[in-house]
Formats: sequence, C-alpha cells, structure tokens
Amino acid sequence: MKFDVVIVGGGTVGSTLAAALSHAQLSLALVEPRGSRELPGVGFDSRVYALNGSSRRFLEKHGVWQRMQADRIAPVREMRVFGDDASEIGFSAYRSHVPELAAIVEEANLQQAIRCTLARQENLTLIAAGFERAIWAQEAAELSLSDGTRIEAALVVAADGADSRVRQSAAVEATTHHYAQTGVVANFHVDKAHRDTACQWFVEAGVLALLPLPGEHVSMVWSTDEAIGRELIAASPEELANRVEAVSGGLTGRMHQVGVTAGFPLRRMRASTLIGPRLALVGDTAHNVHPLAGQGLNLGLADAQILSETLVARGAQNDCGAHALLRRYERGRREDLLAMEAVTDGLQALFASPLPGVRRLRNAGLKLVDGSSPLKRLLVKRALG
Repeated sequence: MKFDVVIVGGGTVGSTLAAALSHAQLSLALVEPRGSRELPGVGFDSRVYALNGSSRRFLEKHGVWQRMQADRIAPVREMRVFGDDASEIGFSAYRSHVPELAAIVEEANLQQAIRCTLARQENLTLIAAGFERAIWAQEAAELSLSDGTRIEAALVVAADGADSRVRQSAAVEATTHHYAQTGVVANFHVDKAHRDTACQWFVEAGVLALLPLPGEHVSMVWSTDEAIGRELIAASPEELANRVEAVSGGLTGRMHQVGVTAGFPLRRMRASTLIGPRLALVGDTAHNVHPLAGQGLNLGLADAQILSETLVARGAQNDCGAHALLRRYERGRREDLLAMEAVTDGLQALFASPLPGVRRLRNAGLKLVDGSSPLKRLLVKRALG
C-alpha cells in the first residue's frame, strides 16, 4: 500500500493531525494498534489537560471540539499561584478580557471526539497494527508493521510517544534529563466550590496543582520527588486527601478521593531535530517538558497545527516529504519549543532549590509580578497561545 502521509501513533496529537489533513488532497494512513480509551462510568479520567485558546480554536476548526461531551469540560476563569510563604499571584480571565484562561478536558473525552471525527474522514485509512521497522530511501519510506503489512509513504510522521520506535529507527538522537520526580494524579470531590479557579502551590514537597472539574470536583497533579511520589501513590484515599488538604491550606474544604491514584516519571526530552529524510516528529516524540506549566499537550497540538498548515499550503510542491517543505515546519516550531523548555526548566530549578536565598528570591518574584499589570498581561497572553 502506498500513501502520501503515514502517521505512526494514534494518540491525541497524531490523531488530531490526521483530522487537520482531511482536506489536504493527500492520502493518509494512521497506524495505531490500540483503540481510544473509554470515559469512566463514575467520576472523571485521571489524566486531564489544560488546553489554551489556540488549542481550542485548532480543535474547533477541524470539528473535534464540537464532538466532545461538553458537560465534562470545565473552564478556568481564575488562577492563583502560591509561594511557600505568604506570596501569591493571581490571574483573571475577566481582567484579561477573555472568556476563560484555559479549559480542563479529560484525555478520554478528547480521544473519543477525535476518533468520532476520523471515522467520517474519506482520505484516511486506519491501520490497527504496531510499527516494527522502516527503510528510509530517497524517494519514499517503507514501513513494516506488526501484522506483516508493508506500506510506503512520501512522508512519515512520528507521533508514537517519548520512547518512539520510529525516531530510533531513523537514528534521530534525543537528549533526556530525568528530574528524579514523579507526577502524581488523582481526582477529588470537594466541599467548597472551586469557582472555576485553578490553584498551584510551590512548596518544599514539590508543585501541587488543583484544577477545576465539572461540579464540585478537582483534578490533582502533584509533581514531587520520587520518594514522596511513592508515598502518595501508596497512600489510602483518606491519607492522600489529608496530605493535599494540608498543603492547600484547606482552600477547597474537605476532600474525598474519587477514582484511583496514578503516577508517571518526569523528564525533559528534546529530539536533536524535528525532521529527517521523509520524516517529521510531533508531540512527545519530539519534546517533553515539565508539567508545572501545563503546556505539554498544547505544544504537541501546535506541532500538528503548523505541520498541517505547511502541508496544506505546499502549493506546487507535489512531494509532501520534500526537505524544503519540512524545513518550513521545523522553522515554525523551533523558537516556541526552545522558549517553553527554558521557562519550564528554569521554573523547576528555581522552585526545587532548598537554599534560603533562592526561596526569598522566588517569593519576592511572585509578589513583584502580582504587582505589575503589564507583566501579568504578558504572561497571560503567552499562556493563552
């Protein structure tokens, strides 16, 4: 089988890219051995994302947002960030003249909406198989799949995650830094209304974020060192709730865990290049950043947006895997990715430091930013995408 574009990896970024290419006059294949995850019957998915305005508009443009279950999406209209003293910085959608700062969506809700969109796409072939190996030739790439299928593509898009086999097959190197931290996630019912407010605490035990969910529910993301992470994952629902209440100062009242606790290792990863011969990298395959800014998926969706726009606007360039075309994509993404990596890495280093002088500096910085309206507007504009 021959295709113009083969996307390996049917996660959120790879699948959204496929949807964005529905009218690109290209033949597409999406290679993914697993189906989309089901929404939980009770409570909410433990994996949620804070999508910025740019991501939402991209999803709306390609019919994905409209297919999500709207009653499971929560807006973020206020954000409060606390230091490890009395310092605090606040952001408001109202004062920023926008309807919301972000939208909190469940991964399963998003994936199901994308799959529903793809089911109606005429130029797309879904292949339920895994990637095995590839031969990278000058005119095309030949992929061998786990079910014995062989397919040929003018362009292969690697969207198969941080440990990408496609990236390794193409000999694209990646630089990885392990933070020796774990991201612990869980959902809670709370006694006090969250009022569409996301809260984040930078404390000695790491970075704790409570994100609003529909009704009186919140999603917790606690980035902490590996030892504390193991304790949190092993804790009973009551013990975990008590620890979160202690760090958050009881801001949301009594908390009652709904669902399970999960954890994942935190690391920074950057591929040496976003492109190769007959190859483009997107999403976690190309980059990982610390989750404290909540921008990981937004970066991946921006990859999909720029790559899809590049392919749609290729003009007289019939070869969608041409190096000159792929260079446009890389140039369109490199600056944004490097800037976000620097910001998240710098914040992680600043707030992870136990030195008293650094603690005073970062808390003073929060107070300074909170008192500067122009600086706050700049930060909000950057976060909105």
